[in-house]
Amino acid sequence: MAALSEMPHKRAAVRTEAHPGELVLQGANPGVRSLSEAKRLADGLLRMLESERARVSGELAVDMVSVMTMARYLIEDAAQRLSSGEIEQAAEALQNAGARIRDSTDHLVALSSRLRPRVLDDLGLLPALSWYLREFARDNRAIFVAPRIAVSEADVPVGLKLPLFRIVQIALSNVAQHSRASAARVYLSYFEQELRVGIEDNGVGFDVERWRRRHSGVGGCGLGMIQLWVDYTGGRCIIEAVPRHGSRVQVFWRTDAAAGAAGTLLPETHAPPAPAA
Repeated sequence: MAALSEMPHKRAAVRTEAHPGELVLQGANPGVRSLSEAKRLADGLLRMLESERARVSGELAVDMVSVMTMARYLIEDAAQRLSSGEIEQAAEALQNAGARIRDSTDHLVALSSRLRPRVLDDLGLLPALSWYLREFARDNRAIFVAPRIAVSEADVPVGLKLPLFRIVQIALSNVAQHSRASAARVYLSYFEQELRVGIEDNGVGFDVERWRRRHSGVGGCGLGMIQLWVDYTGGRCIIEAVPRHGSRVQVFWRTDAAAGAAGTLLPETHAPPAPAA
């Protein structure tokens, strides 16, 4: 992570051209976005929604249906054994069915939390981030995650809490899937009316210029979903990468501008989905 830690943390100037090794994604004002740009974003959003629905449907079909079917067979077997007087065997079958149902319930709760964590609505962004980072560390034990949260709950506008959570979620999902990193850092700060979030790793990195040439629209390694969130909230995003030395995603919001852009956010049912694994 040393190479990325040496990258300047100064506030970057808004510009249309990116330097090599850096990709700047500018958040457009939804009120003045062109029809072609709006259509591009809408098409990307629909593709992501369908991808997420297919993922959830597949997970439910493969895991949940099979587990519940087996539990049903065990309960029916227990009923037959009871009618035959095989009490011990019936009790064992019922215990197995109960264990399978408990596992299925836990899996359903985990799936529901990935789609929409209740802690975000009930307790706020900071507890939700803390919960997610614990879950990420548990599921990815080979990656040491170091959070640095230097804001209070009140520092984050309401309209940015869900986008910010999703950006961290998507970026860390990229780290787990693609980076081969041993360490990652997540930081959130507030300075001069600007809210900043960053996710960096010490993994293999990638060639940003090559990525730019291959992905002209929304999509590719989760970066398209981050761009959607940035566009919807009027922020700006800088993605830096050094091949073999890691990558960093930074998103910046002027809180006065974000307060106005927050009113343009679509409801959660139409917002960009959680990352597809």
